[in-house]
Amino acid sequence: MRKFIREKYRDVEESIYAIDYSSIYDDFINFGVGDPDLRTDEAIIKEAYDSQMAGHTHYADPQGYIKFRESIAKLYEEDFGVKCDPKGILITMSGTEAMFLILQAILNKGDEVIVPSPYFSVYPDQIEMAGGKTVFYDTKFENDFEIIPSELEKLINKNTKAIIINTPNNPTGAVYKDECLKEIYELAVKHDILVICDDIYTIYSYESKFSPMIKYDKNFERVISISSMSKDFVMTGWRLGAIVAHEDLIRAVNAIHTNTVYAVPTICQYAGVIGIENRKKICPALYEEYKERMYLAYERLKKLKYVEVMKPKGTFYIFPKINVPGMTTKEVVKEILEKAHVNLIDGKAFGDAGEGFIRIAVTVNKDKINEAFDRIENLDIFKK
Repeated sequence: MRKFIREKYRDVEESIYAIDYSSIYDDFINFGVGDPDLRTDEAIIKEAYDSQMAGHTHYADPQGYIKFRESIAKLYEEDFGVKCDPKGILITMSGTEAMFLILQAILNKGDEVIVPSPYFSVYPDQIEMAGGKTVFYDTKFENDFEIIPSELEKLINKNTKAIIINTPNNPTGAVYKDECLKEIYELAVKHDILVICDDIYTIYSYESKFSPMIKYDKNFERVISISSMSKDFVMTGWRLGAIVAHEDLIRAVNAIHTNTVYAVPTICQYAGVIGIENRKKICPALYEEYKERMYLAYERLKKLKYVEVMKPKGTFYIFPKINVPGMTTKEVVKEILEKAHVNLIDGKAFGDAGEGFIRIAVTVNKDKINEAFDRIENLDIFKK
């Protein structure tokens, strides 16, 4: 069989998320996966059931159920001041599929895409799958992982097609300031390139309200916005996302979408409408809960020897710098897993700029957060 597999994928390693450590350790605590532990709101689940019992069990419009697209357009206008037509929205199987479709639609062989690093791990592979080349812009811990537009501009050349911006950011938790986003938009106009905004942690911005870059692009000629229900509505398993963009691009990505999944499951889209209509009831409680958890984890990390940590600004990820004498980050992560039964992710999984860091997904309750750090503090490696 191996000989039939495309060479690039013959020796693919097992996913870092594939092992079920809960079957190995009875007291396992997982800081590894960015999957919120809280259940989807009951009103959303009920609508999924009711819609199916009402007979909505057939194919949806490949571009997306019109009422769902209208609800997303209404959200962008009411929450962000961005007016968009439902014709300029495509419903996707998650934000990940949205990014894949966009890159497939815009990249020609050899086109370059600038990606701030550390980055969400799927970006480089998706760029390569579309025939493009990834150019990394390394952000720095000392600068709170922020982007400096004048430095970013030095990477733009005649082959640059787009820049990917993810704020609030996975894995660093950084939130880029409005001035920074405006400057990046101005760079896109100046150099005739696109900006793809992975806007999926919009409610988890702790020091300032999230404001999307697409608000600067009145005609949607430069900026593409990806949204998702996964994190803002704790609906990761529903795989429900959207692209907001110029209608020309929507037609192109819809052609690819139709030839891959055809349409997003109807059950998810009906549920999504209820989620968005009830967002002012659902989302504030999620914001408060994860903010409290993030600040708790931050306080515990500050007390830990050999660790430096940035104050949480967004998402539910913390990305501390760790430097245990005589040990690599990989060895530290392994020691914590095997002796404290707490799972963390080596920052190298998010690019070379993640070397020497760990990503902590604060997606367990406060009691478990404290228990996990109690165990970690008691390890011999932190008592040297």
